[in-house]
Amino acid sequence: MKNLIINTQDYQRLIDRVVQAKSDPTASFKHIRTLLLGVSQATLLEPSDIPADVVTMNSLVKIRYLDNQHTLNIRLVYPEQANISQRQISIFAPLATALLGCKKGDLVSFATPARTVKIQIDAILYQPEAAGDLSL
Repeated sequence: MKNLIINTQDYQRLIDRVVQAKSDPTASFKHIRTLLLGVSQATLLEPSDIPADVVTMNSLVKIRYLDNQHTLNIRLVYPEQANISQRQISIFAPLATALLGCKKGDLVSFATPARTVKIQIDAILYQPEAAGDLSL
C-alpha cells in the first residue's frame, strides 16, 4: 500500500473499525493488517484540505479491470454499510483497501485468493470532500 492521504475524521473512524474487527472471528486479519499499516503511515489532512482527485471513504469510483476492460462503479464504505448488490464495498475488502488514497488514472493491483487483479481508476464520480459533504 502506498502512502495514503486520509482526512482526520476517516482516520479516527478507520482506527475504530480496526479495533472492533480485531474481536470479530470472521474478519480477515490479513486485510485488516494491510489497512492498518496504510492508515498508520498516512498523511492526515482536514476534510476541507483533501484534494478532489483522491479516493476517500464514501467516494464513488469508476474502475476498469485491465484483463477484460470491464468497468464497474463502486462506493468505498465502512463495514456496517457494505451492500454488494448496491456496489457498496467494505473498506476491509481487498479492492476497497487498494483504492483508498489512490487518484484518478492510477493503476492498482490487489491480491485475491485466486490471483492478482489489476485495475485502473477511470473516474472519481463523487468524493464527499469535493462535494462539500465534510461530515460523511
